Amino acid sequence: MAAEAFLIKLSHLTPDEQRSALCNLPDTKKLTERFERAWELRDRDLGGIPYLAKDLYFRAGYPTYAGSTFLPEEIGLSHSTSTLPLAFESHAGAVFCGNTQLNEFAYGLTGENPHYGDCHHPTHSERLSGGSSSGSAWAVAKGLTPFALATDTAGSIRVPCGYCGVWGLRLSPNVAPVGDIFPLSPGFDTQGWITQNAPDLVTVSKAVLGDPPPCFTGLWAGDLGLGLPDEVLQPMREFALNAGAIEDRVAIELLRMTFAEAAEIYPILGGHATARVHAPWLVRRKDQYDPIVLSRLELGLRRSPEEMAWAETEQRRILDAFAAIFARYSFIALPCTGGPAITKAEATLEHRRQLLALNTPGSLAGLPALAAPVDLGDGLTAGVQFLFPDMLRFGWQGPLENLNLL
Repeated sequence: MAAEAFLIKLSHLTPDEQRSALCNLPDTKKLTERFERAWELRDRDLGGIPYLAKDLYFRAGYPTYAGSTFLPEEIGLSHSTSTLPLAFESHAGAVFCGNTQLNEFAYGLTGENPHYGDCHHPTHSERLSGGSSSGSAWAVAKGLTPFALATDTAGSIRVPCGYCGVWGLRLSPNVAPVGDIFPLSPGFDTQGWITQNAPDLVTVSKAVLGDPPPCFTGLWAGDLGLGLPDEVLQPMREFALNAGAIEDRVAIELLRMTFAEAAEIYPILGGHATARVHAPWLVRRKDQYDPIVLSRLELGLRRSPEEMAWAETEQRRILDAFAAIFARYSFIALPCTGGPAITKAEATLEHRRQLLALNTPGSLAGLPALAAPVDLGDGLTAGVQFLFPDMLRFGWQGPLENLNLL
């Protein structure tokens, strides 16, 4: 019955919706076989629960396209399955139902993809879903599966969660072995998942993480001096304060000053690492890339030693600032979007810079994060992120308990 239910939900989607959000969907026979095998694990935490995975996760014997048209021609079929899908399937009993689309090579925050179509907002089709985990957020928001695996390098879980009104958990870069997924930016890539609501996030997270440690008082960091409009910032502030954050002007000013260059630091360090991944075939395949992605890769290859040295110095300052704050607070709350989902015309360089300014401080420090939607009215949401110091003190459930969402 579970296989049939999933297929019925798929049948309600238009061809364009399927193409822009989903890929590598199994046929009816294969899907039914997977659910039948999962019957033996029906007593596990997620026994028989269907899920999707962003098309960066490897699956043995299958191609990984990462939102491109040619990647399997360069890397071949996957020889093994990534560890996180294996954990959800063999340990928790979940059933893999296919992959989700993304910005090409996960190198974007909008959900745009010229090869398979832009992934639009699940309820406001004139707007974008956000990315790069666009298909995962869209599919969960549409109710196709209770959860979907995603990744977050510079906001790719946090941004689409904020835009699509769903919840997400970003882990730390060191929770999986190197090469476990197709990389965007080695050293900064993180794995995680997206769910439709907070109780589901707890259920899914506990299935593989266990019970989190306690979480106490946090800091509301505001908008880092970006000047977000009051009609957006105030609901976020109220949400964060209700989740257990307080305001501390000295700490807020420290973060504002230290994070001021984050939107420039990450593209240097992360962009250089990304370009090195693609260097073996970039020139040969340049006509097959999304032109926007190609321009970012080419810029990454041109980064000078002086730029890299400056960015690494500034990254250390960010790490020191986080250490000082986490000596006093259990978490830091701040926006992860500057407002609701945007239209394609609004997907400008300035919009990208704003998202990077909000999300890359946590990325540069390798911090785990909880992503939560905040209601703005008219069915639109914005996003708040809760950053935690490390996986050993990862009290991600604390804000949810304070908000009485469990």
